[in-house]
Amino acid sequence: MIDTLFLTRSPLFRNLDEAERAQILMIGQVRQVRAGEVIFREGDAGDGLFIVLKGSVRISKRSATGEEALAVLAPPAFFGEMALIDLAARAADAIANDDSELFFIPLQDLRALIEAQHKIALKLLYALCEVLAQRLRETNDRYMSIFTIAQWGGANPGGPLPVP
Repeated sequence: MIDTLFLTRSPLFRNLDEAERAQILMIGQVRQVRAGEVIFREGDAGDGLFIVLKGSVRISKRSATGEEALAVLAPPAFFGEMALIDLAARAADAIANDDSELFFIPLQDLRALIEAQHKIALKLLYALCEVLAQRLRETNDRYMSIFTIAQWGGANPGGPLPVP
């Protein structure tokens, strides 16, 4: 039996009332994944979003030097939400970091729900914007840290790198 309180802890669904959360629960499904199991690959179709119930998931990109982890997500984090915004392919890999339990919400079902329930759509859109704004700020901070290290941190023994 799933503990339904996870939706109240999820940044994306915490503003929904009990009846609205029940509608989300009806369209979603619990998935068990083993450590190292690929949930989706960069380039796959965005077919829904996931909430981490137990365990953790690594979001990563593949490069010439191997896998680069962008984030490790633990409960109550969600991922795959970009599928809600556009119909583009997945932008990164999602891999179970350890044995995990995920709640999967199929994109078609969620889109049908938000088209029929405008109040849910507004709440989800607002929550999604908040989370994406926070992630953008964190990315900007990381970018500036990397830039500062490259500029002044010894990457160029002869002096600072020129600003492009």
